[in-house]
Amino acid sequence: MGPLACALLTARPHVALSPLRAQWTAMPQPRLIERINHLQVGENSLAFYGLGQVGVAIRGPGGVIYIDPYLTDSDGGGGHLERLFPPPVPPGEVTNADLVLVTHEHVDHFDPDTLCPLAQASPQARFAGPYTCDPRRAGIDASRWRHARAGEPFADLGATVTPVPSAHTELEGAGRGHAFLGYVIEWNGVTVYHAGDTVVWDGLTETLSRWRIDVAFLPINGRDYFRTRQGIVGNMNIREAAELAQALDVGLVVPTHYDLFAGNGADPGQFVSYLYRLNPDRPQKMLRVGEMLFFRREG
Repeated sequence: MGPLACALLTARPHVALSPLRAQWTAMPQPRLIERINHLQVGENSLAFYGLGQVGVAIRGPGGVIYIDPYLTDSDGGGGHLERLFPPPVPPGEVTNADLVLVTHEHVDHFDPDTLCPLAQASPQARFAGPYTCDPRRAGIDASRWRHARAGEPFADLGATVTPVPSAHTELEGAGRGHAFLGYVIEWNGVTVYHAGDTVVWDGLTETLSRWRIDVAFLPINGRDYFRTRQGIVGNMNIREAAELAQALDVGLVVPTHYDLFAGNGADPGQFVSYLYRLNPDRPQKMLRVGEMLFFRREG
């Protein structure tokens, strides 16, 4: 599929830009891809780059894994969403993706307007996601897409990737698999858990206790009656995320899902405070957009 076909696939009616959106679309983009490509990762190490919302790029030996990249303002239905900050890189400039993991079908996780140009710019990239994500919506050939199932690990880039169930907010799993997934990634001596969107469901702690998790990406935006009435599906809250990290004895916690949309965020400072009350020695990192977190496992 060429650039024109991709543009036609994801074309939307013209929408007048808000002042904020007009400002960020004109902003020069940082050289994120160049920085990722130039980094050399040593033994027992990984580098993480924040993409906003829950999105992250992981640099390991010999490749890059992207999880839930949302690099547009698409609402999935022909309009746009009001982002609080610009994407760190246009999706058509992501030339270094080797593996893209999608956790579920919501547009800020599975965005055809992101994945279509990204797949063109990174022809080497392979993709994985639950059955609810149809790669044809992003113009991605089925030969490049893996139907990820909870409890069925697969190998790629020298990493072992194990999908685990997520509950957003219900644990939906029957027949074709779970509609919402998280991923445990064992790569270069480091074990990473990316929750995607989830609450703490009965059995999550037991499922994850199989691994010694070095780095965990956990949503903190929570859920409530009023957001639910607006159709905004919730996640674990600040206390639940901190207590899950404590229960699993996570090496380093990175809060997610608090920064992109004004009506569905959280205060990461409160997360840090509550985590400190539970365990002053529990490391955490608020990963800014475009920022690198370099992690080396000791011992």
